[in-house]
Amino acid sequence: MVLQKISILIIINSYKTLDSSYIILRYLHRNLKMVNRRLNCATTSVLVNAITVGLASTYSSTATESMKSGKLNPDDNEVSWIGSFLPLGAIVGGLIAGYLANAIGRKGVMMNLSLLLVGGWLSIAYASSLTFVYIGRFITGICCGLICVVTPMYIVEVSTPERRGNLGTGFQLFICIGIIISSTAGKFLPWDWVAICGAVLALIALLCMLPFPESPRWLVMHNKQADAVHAVNFLYGNTNDPSVNELLSESLTVSVKNIIAPQEILHPTFYKPALFSIGLMFFQQFSGSNAILYYTVKIFKEAKSSVDPMMGNLWVALVMYFSTLFTSFIIDVIGRKKSLYISGFITCVSLNIMSVYLLLSARNPSLKELYGWIPLLCLIIYISGFSIGLGPIPWLMMSEMSPTRVRGLICGLGTACSWTFVFIITKSFLQIEAAVGDFGAYWIYSVFCLLSCFFALIFLPETKGKTMEEIENYFSGGESQIHPLPDLSTERDIDQES
Repeated sequence: MVLQKISILIIINSYKTLDSSYIILRYLHRNLKMVNRRLNCATTSVLVNAITVGLASTYSSTATESMKSGKLNPDDNEVSWIGSFLPLGAIVGGLIAGYLANAIGRKGVMMNLSLLLVGGWLSIAYASSLTFVYIGRFITGICCGLICVVTPMYIVEVSTPERRGNLGTGFQLFICIGIIISSTAGKFLPWDWVAICGAVLALIALLCMLPFPESPRWLVMHNKQADAVHAVNFLYGNTNDPSVNELLSESLTVSVKNIIAPQEILHPTFYKPALFSIGLMFFQQFSGSNAILYYTVKIFKEAKSSVDPMMGNLWVALVMYFSTLFTSFIIDVIGRKKSLYISGFITCVSLNIMSVYLLLSARNPSLKELYGWIPLLCLIIYISGFSIGLGPIPWLMMSEMSPTRVRGLICGLGTACSWTFVFIITKSFLQIEAAVGDFGAYWIYSVFCLLSCFFALIFLPETKGKTMEEIENYFSGGESQIHPLPDLSTERDIDQES
């Protein structure tokens, strides 16, 4: 009964966190005249799925500590597999996401994966052996891969250019909420009850998405132009806002051809966004983010920090949340490239400081007693820097850069690569740490953070404020990819009359 009461409190606090995020976003959006209420509700609803990604990604950080004191009692190798089965499943999810998103729709995928997600979490919650934990982690991983493709895709497709950055960073913001829930629940609840919270969250996500429409661009791809007009009117209202008219125009000019010819893959509007997306995901993961988030508690324990490991884990999650929330309101002001550069620089510096501290404290253990707070400070700075650019922007730009017809394929490929990198990083972290020391591992990650700055400055285009067609035209080398825009007045008048 005590555990049940605590779990209920955790769920209530999770609701409060989610609700406070929504209230903050709604208040600022209303005062800045940025987002329509229904659009805000729609994006918030689909983003509930992103909470699952955060919860699942950091589940092993706290849950494995709880498992060690119970009947499962995994060793270090088994702990690494508990962390690694999630990205293995996510690779599969990323590879099939593009096909499913085009076949049954963006909303359709999100609705169906919720039930699969419930099964995955319950497999973990009621596991009698580590085999069932592995199976559950693999299933939740498949769902995370699907979510990482379809959720940003939906948000980008219902957003106008000036709102796309603000709403697009919401994906990482809600992942942070999931990390907070994982850190909070992991401190007070055993591993099986945390998994039950994940199953409840999946059901909540299913219910939240019911009232909202499918992506207008997907509807047009399937010859449902009238439904696309209705979807835009539902989200934005019957307004004469030029940006909303432009969104509807772009949606109605999407090609209805669903089969991708082989020669299209060789066109620069496909391979350039695909390569840039893979590059973004590479630097996002090889910055060491998931290694740090997966093993935060272990890092604090081994550093002999004066900070309680569980509380340190929670502080890191809270900093990540508020940093990402701040980023969501500046991303459309400073742009994507500058954000990535600043992010790479901050993460590089913080990891170098952490590396130097660990090296010196290994030689002089008394430093850990005097400066035990340094690991927490370094991780807070690192997470803040990561949340400014390397965290949210790859997910946003991957959908922004991809033409509608091949968006599912490119985003699926990028997501599969991302989770492949996650698997490599999380599975190799303990081995790298054993080979070159913890200070050596952080130094290696800092080098990749520095390289990400050059990647952003030299190769990436700036997509801030650009329409989808302008971005596609850029990648085509100036060839016109934009179709003539139709007269929308008749279509919208008909919809209003109906």
